[in-house]
Amino acid sequence: MLIIKTGLTWEHGIRYTATHMIPSSKKAENAVFAPLTGKAPLEQVVRRALTDEVLTTLRKAIVAGAFAPGDHVPETRIAEQLGVSRVPVREAMMTLEREGLLEFDERGAARVRNFTAADFEEIFTMRLALEPMAARLACRRLQSADVAALTENIRRMRKTSSLLEVTLLDVDFHDLIMQSARHSLLSVCWGNLGSLLRVWQARLHRREEGPKETKQLTVQGHVQIVKILQSGDGDAAAEAMRQHLVSWRERMPKDTWEGNVA
Repeated sequence: MLIIKTGLTWEHGIRYTATHMIPSSKKAENAVFAPLTGKAPLEQVVRRALTDEVLTTLRKAIVAGAFAPGDHVPETRIAEQLGVSRVPVREAMMTLEREGLLEFDERGAARVRNFTAADFEEIFTMRLALEPMAARLACRRLQSADVAALTENIRRMRKTSSLLEVTLLDVDFHDLIMQSARHSLLSVCWGNLGSLLRVWQARLHRREEGPKETKQLTVQGHVQIVKILQSGDGDAAAEAMRQHLVSWRERMPKDTWEGNVA
C-alpha cells in the first residue's frame, strides 16, 4: 500500500499511498452512479480527479528527490504501484512535461529533467520580473486574511526541522503574496513557474551545509517583507522583494551557474 518511500513527510501533500484513490467498495461505487441515467459524465469527473491525484503524487515525489535528475519514471510500474490504469499516469506525466519537470525521449519514455545554469538564470530573471510587481500590488490590496496566512506560514517555518518543509513553505510564502496581489494574468505567469521553482529550491537546499542558517535567513527575509507590505508603501515593498531575490541568488553555490544542479 506504500507507494514511494522518501523517508519524508509534510503537510503539503499525501503520504504516497493509493488507498484514497480507490473506491472503498463496489457498493459505494454503485451508490455514486445510481442517481444518474448514464455513467459517462460522472466517470469523466472521477477520471479527472484520479489524474489530479496521480499528478500530485508524482510532482511531490520529484520535488522530494525520490526521483533523481535523469531517472526514468516507468509508466507501467507507477500505475501498478498506485493501483490505477496507465491512462491517468500518462496524463499526469504529460502535465509534468508541460510544467518542465519531465522530458520524453524519442521512444516516449519519461525522465526527470536535469536543470542547468541557464535554467537557473531563466528562473531567477522571471522571479525578478514578476515578484516585485506582485509585492507592489499586494501592498495596495492587502487584507487581514492575507496577513494572517503569511504570518501562519512564517510560524510553521520557524517550527519545522525539515529542510524540505522549509523549501515548500518558502515557495508557499511567495504563492501567498501572488494571491494577495489579486492580478489574474500575473497569477497565470507565476503558476507556470511554481513547479520549477519548488524542484530547484529543493535541490539547492539539499546541497547546503547549514539548513538551520537557510531557515533563519528565510524567516528573517519574510518577516521583513510582511512588515513592509503592511506599511502600505508599494515602492518599498517592490524593492524589498527585489533585494530578497538578489540575496537568494547570492547565497547559491558558485557551480549553480556552471553546471547541472542534481
